[in-house]
Amino acid sequence: MIMKKFRLLSLLTALMLTASSAFAPVRANPEEEPAPPATTQASVPPETTQPPETEPTMPAGFQGDASVAYGSRTLDAQKPLSDTDDYKAKAKAALLYDLNSDSLVFAQDIDERLFPASLTKVMTCLLTLEMEQDLEKKVTVTSEGLKGQEPGGSNIALKVGEEISVKDLLYGLMVKSGNDAASVLAVNNSGSIEAFVEVMNRRAAELGCTGTHFMNPHGLHHDEHYTTARDMARILREAMKYPLFEEIFTTKEYTVPATNLSEAREMKTTNFLIRSNGYPYVLDSRVLGGKTGNTSKAGRCLVTLSEKDGMRLISVILGAKAVYGADGYSFARYGNFEETSAMLDFAYGRFTTMQVLHPTQVAGQFAVSGGAHNAFGAISESMAAAVPLGSDINSIRYEYSLTGNLTAPVAKDQEIGVVRVWYENTCLAQQTLRSASAVAVEEKRQDQSQEQEDDSEGIWNTILTVVLIAVAVIFVLVMALRIRAAAIRRRRRRRKNAAKAKQKRRS
Repeated sequence: MIMKKFRLLSLLTALMLTASSAFAPVRANPEEEPAPPATTQASVPPETTQPPETEPTMPAGFQGDASVAYGSRTLDAQKPLSDTDDYKAKAKAALLYDLNSDSLVFAQDIDERLFPASLTKVMTCLLTLEMEQDLEKKVTVTSEGLKGQEPGGSNIALKVGEEISVKDLLYGLMVKSGNDAASVLAVNNSGSIEAFVEVMNRRAAELGCTGTHFMNPHGLHHDEHYTTARDMARILREAMKYPLFEEIFTTKEYTVPATNLSEAREMKTTNFLIRSNGYPYVLDSRVLGGKTGNTSKAGRCLVTLSEKDGMRLISVILGAKAVYGADGYSFARYGNFEETSAMLDFAYGRFTTMQVLHPTQVAGQFAVSGGAHNAFGAISESMAAAVPLGSDINSIRYEYSLTGNLTAPVAKDQEIGVVRVWYENTCLAQQTLRSASAVAVEEKRQDQSQEQEDDSEGIWNTILTVVLIAVAVIFVLVMALRIRAAAIRRRRRRRKNAAKAKQKRRS
C-alpha cells in the first residue's frame, strides 16, 4: 500500500512539473543547472511498549504447586488445614489425611524421626502384594525365616518345615501382628531378610519417604530403624491401593486353616477400636481398620482408616503413652486408641469435604490476541478439598494464572495456565488450565484491513484523476493562448509588412 501511494505521488509530481513547464518562457539556450532533489527522511516506526504485567498473587519466580507450598494439598503439603494451634495430641507425632480430597487435615511434628514398632509391617505387606503374584502359593518355613525373633514377641507360632500360604501369612502379619510371619514373608520375597530390607528402603525412597530407614521387616527395636508420621502415611496410602490390603486391614477376626504342622489358628485384631477387648471400652464406629505397634522405645503407635460424612481419613499416631491400672498390668488408658478417637472427634467436628472444581464448569475466559473470540478455560477432572464445616462455596476464591499472552491460533486442550482454589489464605487445590475449544485467527479483522486498504487506494485514484483532468484543462488553455498569441503576432507582422510595402509604392 505504501509503495502504491509513493508511485502515485511520484506521478503526480511529474505531472505538476509538466504543467508548470507549459507556463515557462521559451529560452534559446535552456542549459540551467537543475536544483538538487529534496532529501526525504525515512520514517521510523514508534517503539512498541508492552503493558505492565499484573502483580502476581504468588511470589515472583514461584513455579511449583501452590496447593502444596501454600495449602493442604497432598501429603507433601506444608500448610495443613489445622495444626497444634487448634488441637494438641498427647503423642510425639500425629497426622490426619483425607484420602477423598487429598488433603492434609492435621499435622503435629509429622517429620520427626521416631520408632514405628510393628507399623513396619504395613511396608512388609505392601511389598508382598507388589512382589508376589500367587498369594495362594504355599511357603515352607525355614530356620532363616525364623531367625531374629525375640522371646515373648508377638507371633503366630510358625514352625520350621510348616507349609502355609502367602495370603494366610499376610493375615497373620497384619491381624495378629506376627513377627515370625514378617520374617518368613521377607525370605520368601527376597531370599533373605537382609535382601528384603534393602528392598524396603529402596521402595520407601521411591514413595518419597525422606525420614525413613528400616533394619528389619517386623519392627522390633533397632536404633537405626525409624520413620516419620508423614512417611508412614505415604506407605499406608500406597498400600490402600490394593483391595486385599484394605480387606486385611479392616479384618477383626481371621482363621488360618490347619497346616501340615499346626491346627487351625484363630486370630483377633490387636486394634481395639474395631474389636472390643473389655475394659477400658474404646470402640469407635468411625474406624474401619488399623494396625498397632508397641515397644518400650517406640511407645504406643497406631495407623487407622476411618470414614464419616464423605471424609475417608488416614490417621497416624506415634509415641503415645499408656496409663496402667493399680495392678501395674491392666490399662487405664491405652494411649494410641484414645488419641486417635480424640483426633477424629476434632477433625469430623470441624471439617468436611467439598467439591471445588468440576470439569463442566467454565474456568474463566481470556482475551486472545488476533483471535476470533475469547478462550474459555477448562479443567480435566473434579477436585475436592477439605474445608471448615459451614463453608459457603461462594467464599471460595478462584485465581487464574496464564503461562503467557494468548495469541491466535489456540488449539483445543492447549495448556494455557493454572487455576488455583483459595479459602482465605489457604490454597486448597491447583490444576492445569486448558483451552475448552480452538480459537482461530480473526478473519473479519483481516477483511476490514483489506477494505481499509482498498478504500485508501480508491481515494488516491480519485485525487489522481482530478489532478490529471485539471492539468489537461490547464494544458489545453495554455496551448490555446499560445496559438492565439502566435496568430496575433502573425497578423501584426502582415499588417506591418503591408504598411511598409504601401509606403514604398508611394515613394
